[in-house]
Amino acid sequence: MSRILSKVDLQNTSKSNIGSVDASLWTCIIPAAGRGSRLGYSLPKVLYPILGKPILHHLVGLFQKYCSRFIVVASPKGAQEIQKELESCCNSIDFGIVIQEEPKGMAHAVWQARNITKTPHTVVVWGDQICLRDETISTTLAYHQSNSANVLTFPTVIKKDPYIHFQRDDVGRILKVLQKRENEINTEVGENDCGFFSFSTNSLFSVLKNGLKSPVSLGTQTNEVNLLQLFPQFEMRNYQVNTLRIAHEDETLGVNTLEEAQTAELILIDRK
Repeated sequence: MSRILSKVDLQNTSKSNIGSVDASLWTCIIPAAGRGSRLGYSLPKVLYPILGKPILHHLVGLFQKYCSRFIVVASPKGAQEIQKELESCCNSIDFGIVIQEEPKGMAHAVWQARNITKTPHTVVVWGDQICLRDETISTTLAYHQSNSANVLTFPTVIKKDPYIHFQRDDVGRILKVLQKRENEINTEVGENDCGFFSFSTNSLFSVLKNGLKSPVSLGTQTNEVNLLQLFPQFEMRNYQVNTLRIAHEDETLGVNTLEEAQTAELILIDRK
């Protein structure tokens, strides 16, 4: 069953039914095997400085009060630099590092964390989504953990020139996730995610176990194993998939280029 909720829907839902986020129930997985080549950066992209702090520090700061453990998925070459940064600047958090030997895609990256993810719920956040707002994170996680039937909950926004677009049926079920980098989007306005998703841990790794072997997960242009393309699999399990239309457009920004890095800095400065 798929449910799409607006800010008004959530406001009309009793706070006692949703509650607050219990950090002990959550692990945050950050796929961070990519290098910052488009940024002109030789180290892992998550170490690129934004307003004087590595991207990774911004991400940890966003999720630290909501997740009891962090797992960073690193490349063999990047793992040592990432570990040093975490030990020197984020030593108060419980973290682990797993290695993605080959850059096969986001689904493959998240799969590497399967043996050390022990909490009942899991956050997956792309390693450059530093423009997320605290309200978006807290509402998404609180809503997800409020019902044991929830297997996937994530925020989206309707925007022009989307990088991602969720193709749905008449009742809102996700049929397919289209991606600009796979040359699949031909609509001017679409439903874009924020690179941040909350899962039932058991369901996440069950879907990944089957999906990694399926041609459905392969990007037509990149040939990568995509996590987003597996989202329709969660709809087939007769559990609850929730889309929260609560995000602002600036929360969809990823940091891949110098221009995007500058835009992210301006967004964060403006919020202060």
